[in-house]
Amino acid sequence: MKIVLVAENGFTRSSINVNLRSAGHDVTEAEPTCLADVVTVMREVLPHLVVMDYDIPVCHCETVVRIVREDPILARTPILLVVESLNLEAVERMERWEQVRCLAKPLQVEALLQAVRDQFPTFNIHSSDTDRAV
Repeated sequence: MKIVLVAENGFTRSSINVNLRSAGHDVTEAEPTCLADVVTVMREVLPHLVVMDYDIPVCHCETVVRIVREDPILARTPILLVVESLNLEAVERMERWEQVRCLAKPLQVEALLQAVRDQFPTFNIHSSDTDRAV
C-alpha cells in the first residue's frame, strides 16, 4: 500500500517509516517544511493512506486535513493522525472528519499496523514479526 508519512520529529518519522516498510508498505516521506510541499507530495503519490503527526508547527494538522478533504483528487484519502494521548479535545475534533482516525502517543508498533489493517483489510501484506517493540 502507498503511504505518505508526515512527521517533523526525526525519531517518530524514522520509527513509523521503518515499521511500515517492514510490514511491506511503500512509504514516501513528505517533509513538513511548508504546507504546499506536503500537499504536492500527496498529489504526486496519490497514497492509499496518510500517516501524520498532529503536532507539526509549520503544517497545522487541522489545516492539512481540511485541504485534503476539499481537494477533488485527495478528498477520500484516509488519514491516520498520531496525537498526544492527553489531547482529547484534538482527538474529538479531528475524528469528526470523515476517514480520519487518531492514534495516541507513545505509538505502539502493533497499534499502528492494526490501524493500517483496519483502514484496508485487503492489504494485509505484513509479516508475522509485528509484535516487536520499537
